[in-house]
Amino acid sequence: PIKIHDEPRFHYRGLMVDTARHFIPIKVLEKVVDTMAYSKLNVLHLHLSDQESFPFQSLKFPDLWSSAFSDEERFTQREMRQFVKYAHMRGVAVLPEFDTPAHSKAMCKGVPEAYVGICMDTCEPYSGTKNY
Repeated sequence: PIKIHDEPRFHYRGLMVDTARHFIPIKVLEKVVDTMAYSKLNVLHLHLSDQESFPFQSLKFPDLWSSAFSDEERFTQREMRQFVKYAHMRGVAVLPEFDTPAHSKAMCKGVPEAYVGICMDTCEPYSGTKNY
């Protein structure tokens, strides 16, 4: 008889998706998870905060997600819990990333008093232009 030993070479086989710079709806993320499961990828790294947007609902700081691109381009706590459960049922762990103090200027819109002096000198709105 033929014996096949099939297991992934690496324990952590992940994919990073940037939902802060480019909003991606949950339905699309579910398709990403389905594709990951077919490909034996097991960790979805969700980049949820950046200079441009903070699309995740915070219960402690309710105004934090006011920097999302629009009211339609945000994730509620409930949606994210359901999504994490969806991914888990397919063998994919969701690793949320809230990158701070860097990549956090969008947070200034919702909670400016918490960020002045910590990660930048001022909490001026993001202008969309890059000054090099």
